[in-house]
Amino acid sequence: MIDVLIGVILALIMFGIGLSLRPAHFRALARHPRVVFLGLFLQLCLLPLTAFAVATLLRLPPEFAAGVVILSACPGGLTSNFVSYLLKADTALAVSLTICNTSLSLITIPLIVNLGLRTFNSGGTVDHLPVLPTAATIFLVVLVPVLLGMFYRSKREQGGQRLQQNLRWISVVLLAVLFALKLFAPADVGGSELSLRDVQIILPASVLINIMALLSGRIFGKWFGFGRNAQLTLGVEAGIQNTSLAFMITSTLLMNEEMLKPALVYAMFTFFTALAYGTLLKPGAWRNLLKSRPE
Repeated sequence: MIDVLIGVILALIMFGIGLSLRPAHFRALARHPRVVFLGLFLQLCLLPLTAFAVATLLRLPPEFAAGVVILSACPGGLTSNFVSYLLKADTALAVSLTICNTSLSLITIPLIVNLGLRTFNSGGTVDHLPVLPTAATIFLVVLVPVLLGMFYRSKREQGGQRLQQNLRWISVVLLAVLFALKLFAPADVGGSELSLRDVQIILPASVLINIMALLSGRIFGKWFGFGRNAQLTLGVEAGIQNTSLAFMITSTLLMNEEMLKPALVYAMFTFFTALAYGTLLKPGAWRNLLKSRPE
């Protein structure tokens, strides 16, 4: 039942992202390819390398180390886009990166995940992700809902906007229910049995990876001459991952609840650290949180 719930929630989230897409987002891809390529580099290359390095340096247990790498392979999603929206950052860039990264995840997720499984050799019952079945699952659960959302928005513009707003909060509630089930449900019904000791082991690595990911947007964005809104969005997109997708990979495809625990811990604080990063980068952002509009 929990595995089914993971798939349903993930599909709803991706459908909501599809509803958010407008022609302006695709024009932005063509007008500003450099910043999009930089964002993809941060998410697809630098973030997994950071996860490998931190897991190795902190000597995480193999299954936790593999779980950290799996999380790093998952693209940003509705939450990262929502933070950019709240802070009046570059919302078009945020959604554009989600489009590109989600499309590439058909290839990048199996490659990064399998490299992590081989590197840390967790010894679980499933020691690799089969590329084609995994790509097919991601296509059906992730990309098809995005395409359906785009199609619905193209046919019913105003209805799509209203539905997107409703789905945003419905998804938040369902994610909260899913987290609660994974945190508190017994193992025999799909719970993870996350312990305080697990949190103590995982949290330092998670915080370090998150801070480095957020700062990468500032450092590389400034280095390449992009403005503050782009820097903020680059950091947020690298720092917040689609944890529901990580749940599906670890719990449903790999059937390993130990690998799922880093995603649970990571999801507990990244929304707040991303908001803190945004308000440090844009000191007046707090005044805009209640009246934000996409730019």
